[in-house]
Amino acid sequence: MIKILFFGDVVGKPGRLGLIKALPKLKKKYEPDLVIANAENLAHGVGMSKKTLEELAEAGVDAFTGGGHSWQNSQGTPLLDDPAWRERLVVPTNAGEAQKGRAWIMLEVKQKKVLLINLQGCLFTHPATQDPFAALDKIIEQQKGSKPHLIVVDFHAEATAEKEALGHYADGRVAAVLGTHTHVATADLKILPGGTAYVTDVGRVGAYDSVVGFEKTSAINSFLKQKDRKYTLSNTGAVEINAVCLTLDPETGLAKSLDRIREIVDI
Repeated sequence: MIKILFFGDVVGKPGRLGLIKALPKLKKKYEPDLVIANAENLAHGVGMSKKTLEELAEAGVDAFTGGGHSWQNSQGTPLLDDPAWRERLVVPTNAGEAQKGRAWIMLEVKQKKVLLINLQGCLFTHPATQDPFAALDKIIEQQKGSKPHLIVVDFHAEATAEKEALGHYADGRVAAVLGTHTHVATADLKILPGGTAYVTDVGRVGAYDSVVGFEKTSAINSFLKQKDRKYTLSNTGAVEINAVCLTLDPETGLAKSLDRIREIVDI
């Protein structure tokens, strides 16, 4: 069996500090073979930077996924094609602005191949995307020759129905479809009939007393004033750690179990 810890969107400095603090204990408890985290909000809430990626890599994160913000940070965009990061960083290249980066990487774990795929939804997301269902089919077909033992999908999307639909569409063909982007964990963890582990949203690694990981007042004002006001980060207080632990069978390519992790840590 291969065990994976997958952390939802890590939101800014609070998220990074919380994950760095919590990860040693979680690794000791779950003994994962692979640790993955979503990094689209890693640097000040928008995209990633070399420094922020290095912080989490040094803490024990093996691979990173992204989302629509991956191309909105000038420090992070060059990293998407940087040889030092290309083998451990994926972004949803079905997004329209995805000139850089890879939508999949092949990771070797216990002498088995794990294909990690990142896709973005079409509904209510920016930038506009190409069909994620067709994009998934294309990647799976292209990688048949590589014979991955396991396929794990981070589906970075807003609409719950779109996430559930993709989960059922991929059922039996991939080991897991893990939703990210909405920053609020859902309670629908399940193994689908065909053997694919599924959750609509893993949830954030970010400020606990916040709006989706951001400072409350800035978020409230954006709704009161009905304007696209910038959210600011909350840099104090407790951090909630949302993740899932996957146990996957490389012989069948499917999931054996999916467990929710939620802890509150002080930073």
